Amino acid sequence: LLWKVVSNIFFHIADIWEYFVCCKISWLLVVFFSTFGPTTTYIHTYIHTVGENKNVVHPREQFTLFCSLLVRSTLHLSLCSYPVWAVMAEWVPPVQNDRSRKSSALVLSCSLFGFGSLLLAVCLLGPVVGVPRPHHHQDQEDRRLFPHYPVMGEKTSDVFITVKTSARFHKSRIASILDTWFQLAPGDIFFITDQDDKHLSRRTGEHVIATQCRASHSLLGLCCKMGVEFDSYIRSKRNWFCHFDDDNYVNVPLLKKLLSKYNPDKDWYLGKPSTKMPVHHPDDKNEPRKFWFATGGAGFCLSRSLAKKLAPLAADGQFVQVCRRLSLPDDVSMGFLISHTLATNLTIVKQFHSHLEPLYTLDHGQLAEQVSLSRGVNVPSIFDNDPSHFKSLHCLLYPQASLCLKTTQSSDSS
Repeated sequence: LLWKVVSNIFFHIADIWEYFVCCKISWLLVVFFSTFGPTTTYIHTYIHTVGENKNVVHPREQFTLFCSLLVRSTLHLSLCSYPVWAVMAEWVPPVQNDRSRKSSALVLSCSLFGFGSLLLAVCLLGPVVGVPRPHHHQDQEDRRLFPHYPVMGEKTSDVFITVKTSARFHKSRIASILDTWFQLAPGDIFFITDQDDKHLSRRTGEHVIATQCRASHSLLGLCCKMGVEFDSYIRSKRNWFCHFDDDNYVNVPLLKKLLSKYNPDKDWYLGKPSTKMPVHHPDDKNEPRKFWFATGGAGFCLSRSLAKKLAPLAADGQFVQVCRRLSLPDDVSMGFLISHTLATNLTIVKQFHSHLEPLYTLDHGQLAEQVSLSRGVNVPSIFDNDPSHFKSLHCLLYPQASLCLKTTQSSDSS
């Protein structure tokens, strides 16, 4: 907008100058301010976006951004440069004897425009000429977007914890998590949701990654979010990736203590199955394939070494395609890739729990030894608004937490 205003001002000045002085150089000033400005802005955008965030912007995204800026700059120059060529043509000979100077300027402008069009074709036909470009889904509604900003927050450990949720649970399930176990490791926990929420982003320190995934509890919607979780972890460069649902309570100190027993440079798939038998899934030839999977409802963790091997199969939006091809839910599809394709066995962690288990059978002493829990835990409620009992559970495990101290003070005063 600023360049347009400046260009218009110089245009009128040049018009007056042209009228009174009849100096063709005045047009050069007009075109300079209308062309050089946007071009330098394009270059600055690329340097600022990629140069300062090289470690978090995917190389394919860098290439796409570079092509976009290059094409826009070239086409802009070609469209705005005709007056320059027209002025210069007054002092240079025609391209050919039978062409006028004006036609020479037109030839130069058209040549530059053709070059810009060629660049555009290269970008659009990248795979044909061997140039990599980002993967696109068939269904645009299920297409995940890489966040256009780096993963925020201070890196407090080597564990990257993601919580899959939906906008309709921001004020209920997520609010309960923020009051309780999020406080145990705010720098390590990230929320993957389907709608932007500025209030939630501020409260979590920008640890909300909003996607364009479906809000429904559908197979593709869940797989879309799981794909974003994995992509976000890959860019974080941490040693461990742990997924949980928004109805989980996670004892983060116990989780980190558990992970410290395993070497992240080796392949580890940690979790708990929800079935008593392995899953049977036939291949294209109807041959049986058996594999175990860790249920997402209890949470699971992957080591860095395993994630690197999984990346060519599931990163950059490919995970949705895997789910679509297998017609399996997100956690089952993840188990298929790891257990069957990569031949990495599931290491069962009994301290992981989902809502499918009878958690009411665990006594208070046993609750303190569990890594993940879900709704249905048997703890006395000490809060009026605590449907999941997470606040009461948190105060049982961490009585010195600020949430619990406030409750104690309120009880004493009453």
